[in-house]
Amino acid sequence: MAASGRLCDICETRDITVFATDWCPECEQCLCESCKSHHSAFKSSKTHETISLESFNKLPSAVQEITNDCSEHGARFEYYCNQHEAPCCVECMKTTHAECRHLTSMHKVVEHFKTSNSLSDFHQTLSDLLNNLNSLIKSRFDNILLLAEEKDKCLKEIADIKRNFIAHLDQLETKLKTEVEVLHQEHSQAIKDTIREFEDLKANVAKMQDEADVIKKYASDFQLFLAFREFDSTVKNLEKDLANGTLLPSLGNVNMITEESAIKLVNHRDKQAQLLATGMPSVDKIQLKSVFENVQLPSGKEKNLTIWDICFLSHGRLGFSDQHNKRLILLKENGGHDRDINLTFMPSSIAYITDNETAVGKYEGNEINIINMTSLSVDRSFAVKGYDACAFSFRKGQFLVTGTGVGFCFTDIDGNILREIPYNGDDILYAVLLDDKIYVSQHSKNRIVCCNLKGE
Repeated sequence: MAASGRLCDICETRDITVFATDWCPECEQCLCESCKSHHSAFKSSKTHETISLESFNKLPSAVQEITNDCSEHGARFEYYCNQHEAPCCVECMKTTHAECRHLTSMHKVVEHFKTSNSLSDFHQTLSDLLNNLNSLIKSRFDNILLLAEEKDKCLKEIADIKRNFIAHLDQLETKLKTEVEVLHQEHSQAIKDTIREFEDLKANVAKMQDEADVIKKYASDFQLFLAFREFDSTVKNLEKDLANGTLLPSLGNVNMITEESAIKLVNHRDKQAQLLATGMPSVDKIQLKSVFENVQLPSGKEKNLTIWDICFLSHGRLGFSDQHNKRLILLKENGGHDRDINLTFMPSSIAYITDNETAVGKYEGNEINIINMTSLSVDRSFAVKGYDACAFSFRKGQFLVTGTGVGFCFTDIDGNILREIPYNGDDILYAVLLDDKIYVSQHSKNRIVCCNLKGE
């Protein structure tokens, strides 16, 4: 034990140089073999549990520095303040903790802490974190393999297209190959970076777990309790960070579908709860934000304004279809009047196509007109036979047009019907496509219903 370099504190006070072999956490003294024998025989210290200096030196330096005495008053810590989560001596009770009402005997607090559920939960949490990190790392390696497979699949499809479209697709092949390669490298590197971060976290958690085992085995109850409080705070923050993981971003023009990870992070502490319910947002929780307040639309030739539809246009502008005055009213981003676009027909629905094009339906007809926003005139128009142009929307290069008692149809920008969807509703005021679902407003029932692309 001479290699430890620690001398017996008791012998040293008697000017005797003897290397220490053990450490008493209660007395906070190093003991040689002889003094240890006397120490265990004294009535005041025979209940003290000593540990070897070799074991004591395994404790983290922060734990070794924890003492049983108050640094401010030099008195023994006798109580634990639950309000401040700190030990206190008798003098502290008269000063710092004079107003505290939740003081517990330190002996009761640390007596059975090594076998407490809190400590068991803490060790289980560390194990869960390691398992979760292993699962996350494995999933990222799987992602790399999947990304490589998708790369090969893209290259094969590109080669097939080249054979069918000859010269034009030769150029497209080169472009797409380069794009796929760049995207593969970019996202592969991103995943590898994530793996490195998880490896670092794993190493930190493993180190924390080893330290926790050593502390539990060799530290005093008091040291174990305070060290556990510090570790538990760090682990909880790490759990929150792991729970807020993000998915890989989209790969630009080459469509990459990212799905929610199938890995379920394990936390045995959460399983001990009686019931965990996932809250679902409800309609009454949605808060609407006003775009414009106290905006006065300009009057027209007719006294009454009949606004059929409203649509956001380019540069933050807002367009209104004024039916009786046969015009479109445009407001600026700040709510001020921008201009009017006079029409030769009564407008109905209005939809944004591009910064320079806006679609306007003809009331009581099946004609959709494309307005040039530069010349402020009708550029072209088309009719959708069997459907009402007064109720349509535009999204992702396609019009969704409604037909009373018929259903819906999708058309391209030139009015060619691409697909028809039967639907029996006869009170459709408006319909819009969002995420492969059609949302329909039924004016007679004051409600919005949703159907799939089969009309169900």
